[in-house]
Amino acid sequence: MSNPIDIEAIRAGNLKKLSGAVIDDADLSGCDLSNAKLAGATLSGCDLSRSNLNRAHLEGSNLVGANLAGADLRANLWGANLMQCDLTGADLRGANLRGANLMGAKLIGASLTGAFLSGATLIGANLKDSDIRGADLRGANLSESNLRSSDLSRADLQGATLTEANLEEANLQEANFTGASLVRTNLLCADLQGAITVGADLEGACVTGTVLA
Repeated sequence: MSNPIDIEAIRAGNLKKLSGAVIDDADLSGCDLSNAKLAGATLSGCDLSRSNLNRAHLEGSNLVGANLAGADLRANLWGANLMQCDLTGADLRGANLRGANLMGAKLIGASLTGAFLSGATLIGANLKDSDIRGADLRGANLSESNLRSSDLSRADLQGATLTEANLEEANLQEANFTGASLVRTNLLCADLQGAITVGADLEGACVTGTVLA
């Protein structure tokens, strides 16, 4: 877009067709951006905390360093760049995050139930106390991520990389770790009842106090 972006129109909920727009460092906190067209948009450094982005189209968008704490992100974020974003307490239930970059993102207490994260990058992400039940994490890279006390029950982690990840006290009941890398992973006091670990690499993993069926 060559024309200046009308931030006030966005804040008022009157401007939602913003595909490819550049809106860096804007204060869009608490905005209604439900169903907004933001594919390929640049929103790096924006304050989108508590914003409603339900059903928004954010495919391939750039949200590096954005504040999305408490936001409703039940949206299409396929291939989006969310590196270093603050997603504390965000609602990502059923969100499409396939191939998204969440490296170093803060997802403490976030809801990712049923989210699609296959092929996503979550290296060094903080997912402490998050709800990831039934999520699709096939082939995702969660190396060095913090998943302490998270609920990953029934999550699909086939072929995922969890090298040196922290899964202490995590709920991993009925999760599928087929072919996953759990090298040097911290599984201290984790609950693995009913989990599938066929072909998983557990070399050097800490399994002290782990609950197994």
